[in-house]
Amino acid sequence: MIDLGLALANGADLPQDPEMPELLRRMAPQVGMTRAEADNALARAVDTASLVREIHRRTREGTYRLGRAFGASDSLKASGDRAGARKVLEDAMAVEVVPLYRAQLQAYLDHVDDPDDT
Repeated sequence: MIDLGLALANGADLPQDPEMPELLRRMAPQVGMTRAEADNALARAVDTASLVREIHRRTREGTYRLGRAFGASDSLKASGDRAGARKVLEDAMAVEVVPLYRAQLQAYLDHVDDPDDT
């Protein structure tokens, strides 16, 4: 999906692959979209390309968001600012739509008040 998103961003056409529709139907829920949204987007090539771009965008932005949130939270926690560490994670959670990334943020939130192992 990353390669497809990058290729589309660089002006390439969406490849005609018979496995593409099922792949997109499986991917949509993994990035917080419904299967119905994926099915609707598969009706026209231009909408299918938009779906690929949206899946790519959500994955890319969510990955960056998590990295920034985890890094900032760890730094704040290390400096003794657990409330600040919690706020950074809560702010990221408020805008995150990818279920896996939300679960990872929640796991961090669940342990933000735990003492450090060091």
